[in-house]
Amino acid sequence: MSETEPPLALSIVVPVYNEEGNVEPLCGELTRVARALGRPYELVFVNDGSRDGTLARLSALRARTST
Repeated sequence: MSETEPPLALSIVVPVYNEEGNVEPLCGELTRVARALGRPYELVFVNDGSRDGTLARLSALRARTST
C-alpha cells in the first residue's frame, strides 16, 4: 500500500481446502460485493494444505488480479 492509498477498511479471510473448482467463482463474487461497498478491502485466501489444484488456481488468480 502506498502513502496515497486509504487504509484498508475490510479484510476478508477465506480458508480453502481442495476447492479447485470454487476459488475462482468465490473470488469473483467476493470482489463484486466488496467493490459495491466502496471501501478499500483485501481478500486473503489461506490454502490449508490442498492436494488438488487449489494452489495453482489461487496463484493464477493472484497473477491476473494484482496491480
